[in-house]
Amino acid sequence: MTIKPSSLNLFFKSSCMLKELQNNLYKNIIKFLFLCAVITCNPFLHSGEQYYDSNSNITLISNTQSIQPNGKLIVGIKFELEEGWHTYWKNPGDAGEGASISWDLSEGLTASKVLWPGPERIPVEPLMTFGYNDEVILLTEISSDENVQFPLNIQAQVGWFTCKEICIPQEGIVELKIANGDFIPSKNNEEINNYLESVPTRFNQEYRVEKLDDKYFLLTDIDNGKHFDDIYFFPNEYGLTSYTEDQIYEKNLNSFTLEIKASKAKLNLDRFEGVIETLNSDGKNYYEISFPLQNKVKDDSQNIVLLILFAFIGGLILNIMPCVFPILSIKILRFVEYSENSSSQTYKFGLFYSLGVILSFLLIAFTLLAFKSSGEVIGWGFQLQYPLVIAILFYLFVALGFMFMSNLVFGSQLGQLSVAAQVKNESLESFLTGILAVVVASPCTAPFMGSAIGFALLQPSLNSIFIFLSLGIGFALPYLILSIKPALLSFLPKPGAWMETFKQFMAFPMWASALWLLWVLSGQVDPDTVILVLIGGLSISLALWLLERNTSEILFFKWLVRLAVLVIFAVSIWILPTSYSTQTSQNQQDITYSEELLTEYRDDNELIFLNFTADWCITCKVNESVALNSEEVKALIKQKNIKYLEADWTRKNEAIAKKLEEFGRSGVPLYLLYPSTGKPIILPEILTEDILLNYLNELG
Repeated sequence: MTIKPSSLNLFFKSSCMLKELQNNLYKNIIKFLFLCAVITCNPFLHSGEQYYDSNSNITLISNTQSIQPNGKLIVGIKFELEEGWHTYWKNPGDAGEGASISWDLSEGLTASKVLWPGPERIPVEPLMTFGYNDEVILLTEISSDENVQFPLNIQAQVGWFTCKEICIPQEGIVELKIANGDFIPSKNNEEINNYLESVPTRFNQEYRVEKLDDKYFLLTDIDNGKHFDDIYFFPNEYGLTSYTEDQIYEKNLNSFTLEIKASKAKLNLDRFEGVIETLNSDGKNYYEISFPLQNKVKDDSQNIVLLILFAFIGGLILNIMPCVFPILSIKILRFVEYSENSSSQTYKFGLFYSLGVILSFLLIAFTLLAFKSSGEVIGWGFQLQYPLVIAILFYLFVALGFMFMSNLVFGSQLGQLSVAAQVKNESLESFLTGILAVVVASPCTAPFMGSAIGFALLQPSLNSIFIFLSLGIGFALPYLILSIKPALLSFLPKPGAWMETFKQFMAFPMWASALWLLWVLSGQVDPDTVILVLIGGLSISLALWLLERNTSEILFFKWLVRLAVLVIFAVSIWILPTSYSTQTSQNQQDITYSEELLTEYRDDNELIFLNFTADWCITCKVNESVALNSEEVKALIKQKNIKYLEADWTRKNEAIAKKLEEFGRSGVPLYLLYPSTGKPIILPEILTEDILLNYLNELG
């Protein structure tokens, strides 16, 4: 069979297109001359198991002589090269082109993507290329359906380069027939298995990639101080790293760092993907790594400004969330009272409230950044992963509800427990109310706030602080405006009995939030612990009632009541839960996310829906009620045989946190749809039934 000149010319033309890696004209000229100095073409194609040429030949081999319907086999294109000659990996480096394989298969057969063995470094001064010397087998998995007809015909048209001092583009056709029957190992079975072992597998160590200036740093912990003798990174994509620069490998006590020079090419790559070659006493091994790059956001000042703006808007919206609104409503009612007397007093209280809010957000920022710098993988909402925090918030909401029903005022009359706080201090009250508003906001965080904080945690520290500061300003601004312009309060009714009624009514959203927190807690601890926390909440209410009724003029009885209140508070704190329940339902186990299960499904080319959720995530629960739990959605998932996985972040889970980080998220919800091949699709954070059905229908 004769080569079609147009086909070969097109192949060669595309292969000789050199990548602009160094932004250096001299090197690009050298690369061009290197590839195109001498071209030798074989004018004939050969159809058969083998294709021969003067400096290389290819053979189509398999691991079995026969398979059954619905079976699988491994086939390989075996390249045998003359001594001193080489061919290229999927990313050839500074020059060359990886092999291309076009399959022609019997009806009922499907081919997987090419399984590339780990490459070698092949320096060709002044360039660095990646490929294989002397011999390589490129593997592919072939699957058959139940209606396949035997004998199976498997044919491949292969284009490749072989290089020494010169590069020669070549093209050949090879084919193979497979009989019907049980698995019978072929003569090439052992050889194929050996090459399968050199195909990169997933790197099972925890790792991360950071970029500083023009360098990437691959960092990972090592179990029991076991180190590699050497490591090298091969990027999947052109434009990620500089191929000619040395990679610096440093060992620490229980970790290692690989320093890699970034490419000068300004490409918009969003992931650090490739293969690492490790060398130790066990020999040479190859592992796949993939980590999201955040440098695009970091280097783009316009994006930072946009994030700060979104954070500001999120702070504004947070004021109307069910946990926060009662607090602010009561404070606005106090403004109505103040405005009748002194506008300067109102202004002062607004400033103190805003100061409390902003300082609280800055404290949160520094706390989260401290966790981040220590290596912890955290996200917004992590505080609700601890039973102790949830129980304390439950106490707080119960107490706030009681205070709304009584004459107690936060930061003032509660100060009776302290001798130093006998004098009512309205400025202190306003400051503490600002802190309180931020604290109670955490269980009812708006999606805007969660996203902004998630992005903030991925930024440099200074940018993160500005984002948190913008959140605080947005949160405090409405209250501050009212304090500066008390005339705006004229739209509200005049002070009167209605204010007390409204204040008491606001207790019910507080208690509703407390009930919700108790439900979240029930998923983390055993029923007995929930009962104890309920008793603690009742005790807190009793203590506050005693404090309110403590009007005796007799000093002895006044201090006796205070002592009783302190004892009740101490007992309530003592019974707080500090650990999780170990109970997990069987149904939950069946759908629980794990990286191993996800990898298994991906290897089988399954359709996958991955739901990152948490009991304390209100947005998650709304989405589940509105969309995920709809009968039509469930039926479509079943019809299309979509594997459903749930990553429940109610409790602290490092694996889930790291998976969220891979997609640039620091909180839930996150919804991923995995097609049978290719990258996952990220769904919107707010779902409706129609939106979800549209995405599911397009999945295939």
